[in-house]
Amino acid sequence: MSARTAWQQGVTGIGAAIVLALGAAACGTSAGPGGGGTSGGQPSSSAPTSSAPAPPATSASPASCPAGWTTGPTTVTHQIAVPPVPVAESIRTGSHPDCRFDRLVIDFSGPVPGYHARFVTQVVEDASGKPVTMPGSTFLVLTFSPAQGHTDSGTMTLPATVQAVNDPMLRSYAVSGDFEGYLSIALGLAGGVRYRVGELPGRIYVDVSW
Repeated sequence: MSARTAWQQGVTGIGAAIVLALGAAACGTSAGPGGGGTSGGQPSSSAPTSSAPAPPATSASPASCPAGWTTGPTTVTHQIAVPPVPVAESIRTGSHPDCRFDRLVIDFSGPVPGYHARFVTQVVEDASGKPVTMPGSTFLVLTFSPAQGHTDSGTMTLPATVQAVNDPMLRSYAVSGDFEGYLSIALGLAGGVRYRVGELPGRIYVDVSW
């Protein structure tokens, strides 16, 4: 081999080494996914994730409050064969602030009797006419017929005295009459004049609005 041929081969080997070196350097600085650098073949950082904002909270649905209020007299008649006369066995009260009314419930044995409701300026005992003093500034009287607040043997099934109530509108109640198949119950109210009367199996209720 001549000296010129050896010189040409040496130059070719040096050029190949330079090309290999430049290729290795380029591979060492290549960008990873997302445009970030790489380390050990893995991305050095990942793009931040974001979540959609939570929907605004919705308020609870308003209570469904029945209507049917009145201020005048109410009369409902039921034809009931007697004896036996329906007996009022208990009186219960409760308040409903969601719909702003108080309730008084009279539980009866047997069918519910007819009734008459009216406002009065003064509560009096049905038989004697004596005034009944009870808490309240307006008074609603319900008279039930045929009905009684005692057993056939004469034992009273309802309170014999005025009962105080600490509800917003209903302040008291009392049996104001229990005579010859007529039973009267008076409600003392804190000035209200709207009420409604309704029936359920074995009971009659009266609501007073506030």
